[in-house]
Amino acid sequence: MDTFAHGLWSYILFNRSKYVGWAMLFGVLPDLLSWTLFFFYPFKNGFSWQNPDISLIPKWVFTLYGFTHSVFVVAAVFLVVFIVLKKIPVFLLAWPLHILIDIPTHSRTFLPTPFLWPFSNWAFPGIPWANLYFMATNYALIVFFLIYLHRDKLVKWIHG
Repeated sequence: MDTFAHGLWSYILFNRSKYVGWAMLFGVLPDLLSWTLFFFYPFKNGFSWQNPDISLIPKWVFTLYGFTHSVFVVAAVFLVVFIVLKKIPVFLLAWPLHILIDIPTHSRTFLPTPFLWPFSNWAFPGIPWANLYFMATNYALIVFFLIYLHRDKLVKWIHG
């Protein structure tokens, strides 16, 4: 799923938390720590909205992507957080939620989600998140839930 949608789903699911901003951050962090860094990396062949040539992407991007999308890394971080804090803050759940959403919304053919990293390269045979039908359905659901969550404010705004 695209990074922006991860942030919106994190907002939708954690909107009642007083740390909703932190949830949104952890909902997008797995992508920010890999692909956003790469986005600012000097482009050798210019920018394109098409799928990039995988061979031109530096290995460190895939290492960061594997690290931030691994259920094993999440489990280790959660264990350390639990040992230190004696609890897992609710907003941290946005991180494994990101991974769980990515597993079925990435295909094996282009940037599969490395959720078993570093122990296995196996990837779920999902659908590409950039698929037009998926993207339209995903954002339609996001808009629906955002309207639902803010329906009282919308009614007041409409009626003045």
